[in-house]
Amino acid sequence: MDMPTLSVITVCFRAKEALSATVDSLLQQTWTDFEYLVIDGGSDDGTVPFLGQLEPLFSAKQIPFFCSSEPDHGIYDAMNKGVKKAHGKWLLFLNAGDLLADATTLEQVFAHPMDASILYGDTLCIYESKTKLYPALPLDHLTYEMAFCHQSVFVKRDLLLEHPYDVSYRVCADHEFFLAMYLKGVSFDYLPIPVSVYEIAGFSDQNKLLSHKEKIRMQKKLGVFHVTPFWILRECSFYAKQTIKNLFGQKLIRAVRKRRLH
Repeated sequence: MDMPTLSVITVCFRAKEALSATVDSLLQQTWTDFEYLVIDGGSDDGTVPFLGQLEPLFSAKQIPFFCSSEPDHGIYDAMNKGVKKAHGKWLLFLNAGDLLADATTLEQVFAHPMDASILYGDTLCIYESKTKLYPALPLDHLTYEMAFCHQSVFVKRDLLLEHPYDVSYRVCADHEFFLAMYLKGVSFDYLPIPVSVYEIAGFSDQNKLLSHKEKIRMQKKLGVFHVTPFWILRECSFYAKQTIKNLFGQKLIRAVRKRRLH
């Protein structure tokens, strides 16, 4: 069997309804030189029977399909499992509920020169039915924030086999990986198109304080943590926002986000 160019990997747990949308997005792709892997964490919500119905759908498109369902040690442990099971030269992670931007997304991506080891594009973010394009940021932003969404990044499989996600991070292992690769001088290339559609309110969005603490640990580990006026300003801003959120609750956060997405 010829190896696919791309492996698309979804890790999930109790996400049957969201998973259906991701599956539909992949089945609509005009470029099909990929395999699809679902790494489920042992769901008991009907996800497993649903996965059992998918193989004929992908087979009809001549897209190899693989799924497994067993307990894991979190999102990044499941992602590492997916990397080991994948066969493609390139990897793309789409969480349950994430979509590709349109039916020609993969065709556009793989028409682009694939000379770098990591390719990243823009992201369409959705919040309460409102959508806004979030362009990728300059790569030097990786020292203190994600410069792009994980769902909009293609990584060579060999790179992730050599440098698997650090499962001691619950929220920021992907950020730590990309920053480490950037600091090592691994080649990145920008794709000037929206790659994925991501609904705000994912795991990291719901764990802002933990994410913030992990970023500081990551910065110290990789030698880029420095107390500067800019760092102090960012810290003050972060904790001010957390205080406002605690005082006024999610209602205010929702109002601010909806205003940003107008």
